[in-house]
Amino acid sequence: MSIVGDIPYYRELKKFLILIGQYPQQTNCSRNTLFIMILTSLVSLLIPTIIGFVTSFCEHDTDKVLDAIPIMVTNLVTMIKLINFNINRKKFRKLYDFVISEWESLKFKNEVQILDEITKTGSNIAFLYRTALLGSLVLFAFLPLIPLFLDIVLPLNETRLKQQVFKLNYLVDDDKYFYPIYFHSIWTSTTIVVTIVTVDSMYMLVTHHACGLFAICGNRIKQTTQSFDKRIDNAPKERAVYQEFKNCAIIHKEAIQFYELINDINQRSFLLQIGLNMIGISVTAVQTVMNLNNVREALRIGIFLGAQQFHLFFNSLPGQSLVDRSLQLLDDLYSSKWYQAPVRMQRVIYMMQIRSGVPCTLTAGGLYDMNIENFGMIFKSCMSYFTMLLSLRE
Repeated sequence: MSIVGDIPYYRELKKFLILIGQYPQQTNCSRNTLFIMILTSLVSLLIPTIIGFVTSFCEHDTDKVLDAIPIMVTNLVTMIKLINFNINRKKFRKLYDFVISEWESLKFKNEVQILDEITKTGSNIAFLYRTALLGSLVLFAFLPLIPLFLDIVLPLNETRLKQQVFKLNYLVDDDKYFYPIYFHSIWTSTTIVVTIVTVDSMYMLVTHHACGLFAICGNRIKQTTQSFDKRIDNAPKERAVYQEFKNCAIIHKEAIQFYELINDINQRSFLLQIGLNMIGISVTAVQTVMNLNNVREALRIGIFLGAQQFHLFFNSLPGQSLVDRSLQLLDDLYSSKWYQAPVRMQRVIYMMQIRSGVPCTLTAGGLYDMNIENFGMIFKSCMSYFTMLLSLRE
């Protein structure tokens, strides 16, 4: 029996799914053990973050309060992604089974090529996303080591000031326990980034699979009507053509069901993530401006800010692709030779046209549509909050 990891583009993601305990072929024991380990790692970072936030708030230290918020936000976003993935494990299994059955059921070479090209696009986007965030992690991890390296190659009369990955409150001396705190920060940061890129990469792939189904449906409609003459005297031929139209309607229905399942799995998670992302981006932008006189600190926070924006943009991009592909089907229907079909076949096309007029939109709790236009609006709102927070601080 085929498994989702056998499909080339999903095979690349297999090792990441295994790392976070969400690969469908893993045993329950392995899956639950990894889930608990990751969740424990996230909580171990959240505790000093909350301690630092509460302590700084009580001391009215605005700068340290702002330092804690983006880390807390990122940690919570990761928890939401992981818990949502785990809760909807059975629904993800349905997605995987559907993906496998679609790849196996495609009969025509050109349809396989269509699905292959669109899935490849999703895979390339996911690869770019993973590379960018993992690259940011490496830069983020090595910045605190720069003073230690300079003390060796360009020593001064005094030791350079050590700087941790995160400014948190571990209730111990940061200089004395620099390395244990540093390695804990790197471990938890790696856990966060790997979890985020894995969950989001799978989301990108399955969304592009839905895009491929809409494209295949449009292609079938065009091919079926290409050489069709409405004057059909041969009853068997008419039945055969009508069956082709029914197959088009069936794959359209399957594409919509697949989209609805993706939306059902992610919409509540997206609502929480969007709200937290807005807070994180706004606060991190304020931090960046506050530290412009400190190049190393500004670079560290700037990398974090860029990663947050990258995350929000690449979560909006698949939703835009799905909207475009679902609306493209309407154009395919109108550009086909539907007018040459007998009346009963035109009724099938008409029903598909009515449904295709409503774009398939991935939403955040039904309140926010995941697309590029709304990403721009969110980014503009973040800049407004950034200006407000900056003015309050001053």
